[in-house]
Amino acid sequence: MNPITDLQIKASFESGKQDIESLIAPLRELATQSETLVLGYGTGQAGIRKEMIPYFHVSGPPAKEAPVRALIVGGWFGTETVTPLAIARLLVAMEARLQLVTGVEVTSYPAANLEAHRENVFLMDRQQLPDVQCWEGSKCTHVQVLEKELLRYPYDVVILLRQHPRASEANADAWLTSDKQKIVFRDALQRYAATSPRFTWSPNPVRPNYARTFTPMPNTEKQPAEIIIGLPGASSPAEQSGEAIAIILGLLHALREARQEDLL
Repeated sequence: MNPITDLQIKASFESGKQDIESLIAPLRELATQSETLVLGYGTGQAGIRKEMIPYFHVSGPPAKEAPVRALIVGGWFGTETVTPLAIARLLVAMEARLQLVTGVEVTSYPAANLEAHRENVFLMDRQQLPDVQCWEGSKCTHVQVLEKELLRYPYDVVILLRQHPRASEANADAWLTSDKQKIVFRDALQRYAATSPRFTWSPNPVRPNYARTFTPMPNTEKQPAEIIIGLPGASSPAEQSGEAIAIILGLLHALREARQEDLL
């Protein structure tokens, strides 16, 4: 991990500058110097640049096989501060050690619900819970942006980070559609659970911790897996973001191995 950029991000957060502009300022600078980290803005938006939702795209070194594609989303609700921090630190880690993501392309939205994030509210008054679901004709800008993003690439997985204020350990709900997905993600999550015994996860849960948001996508043959990771509020922000990085890198590594072995 680039120690300077990571320290800048953590220092901003710990000083109370937890707005997305402050958190990603070091990433903006890093992107100007990098050939593999790109800063962009969600498609389909109108207005001035500062009102548009930023995203970052990291391309690992190419492999012989088609790249594994992952979409990682934080800040789906405006009061979340640790999920944008986790994604910012994840991007620095991947950029610093690109071999971690050989054959992988990652698109990340650190604070998807930018409007609510800037107001520091869970949802804006006009953003009601039924309206923040994809593919239901939502009028919410961030939902429309993510719908367009999901159609831009054939994503293999969508990872949504959530904050769970009352949890003492991380948990994950894995929404999986194919037998191959179930094998790959089951093995990856079991490996992580072996190193963190209190970590819990469930495939296609009957009683989910979090409702799925991005899948199933309509009118498409290939459905991405959707992994919702809940970060434990009992841990410090540094510990939560560190655990998010470990889980996500483990999932990406499992996907890359599966692609190499023609299991995807």
